[in-house]
Amino acid sequence: MCIFLFAQEGKDTSQIKKTKPAIDSVTQKQTSGFKFSTSYLTNSVYNGRQDSLITPYLTPLLGYYDASGFYAEASLSYLASSQSRIDLVTIEAGYDFSLSKRLTGEVYGSKLFYNKNSTAVMSQIQAITGGSLSYDAGFLNFSIGSDLAFSKATDLLANYGVSHPFLLGSDSSLWTIEPSFKSNFGSQNFYDQQKKAKKKGSGTTIVTSGSTSFVVLDYEFSLPVSYDSKTWGFSFTPTYAIPQNPISLSKPNGTVVLKEKLSNVFYAEFSVYFKF
Repeated sequence: MCIFLFAQEGKDTSQIKKTKPAIDSVTQKQTSGFKFSTSYLTNSVYNGRQDSLITPYLTPLLGYYDASGFYAEASLSYLASSQSRIDLVTIEAGYDFSLSKRLTGEVYGSKLFYNKNSTAVMSQIQAITGGSLSYDAGFLNFSIGSDLAFSKATDLLANYGVSHPFLLGSDSSLWTIEPSFKSNFGSQNFYDQQKKAKKKGSGTTIVTSGSTSFVVLDYEFSLPVSYDSKTWGFSFTPTYAIPQNPISLSKPNGTVVLKEKLSNVFYAEFSVYFKF
């Protein structure tokens, strides 16, 4: 099964991905239970986009994972900078399922509550819903996914990924290193709205072009390293994102003022969890 641990993936996620229900090493069946995790994200990056201000998050998360595949999570993200505030609260529910030994999937929905002063690139997104499929082809794992991100305008997002896991240990004490590549596609209304919100009250009228087109948003390379045991685990995920297709800023008469300059960005996330 392929589990991507990107921080800016389809769904936001308060920037932390959940860990799956515990696996009983004897019965090989999923067991129900709670998990508490805490993560630190060096910068909030979404599909290769970032704000001009570094946005680091410290995120505690509590989740319940049922043996049936249903799960529910709640988290809050504390802005670990000089501004020092709770910047985001996230509530999510979803369902994990298996279509075969090699093909698995997930459907989910998230409600996001951003602080009105947030500068995070996702701060105008109010909710995300979507799904994904993962296929274990043996040497390589493949995944595809699609999301709808709701702000003042709805964005259709999609992604595909490929990875190869290196495993060491057993189900009760497992190390995983998984070099991964992922590409994100979609429109950029969320980004357009965030830029307009930052300029609100400045007296400047902003007209953007390119935000409604369905295009490649970025390419991402990551090297997730994780450890999982019966009672706790941790992960470290460094990611290098290469954004694509900048939007243009124009005057109302159509004169292009600035074509946005996108730059490659490196960020990382560390998380630790406990099962009970």
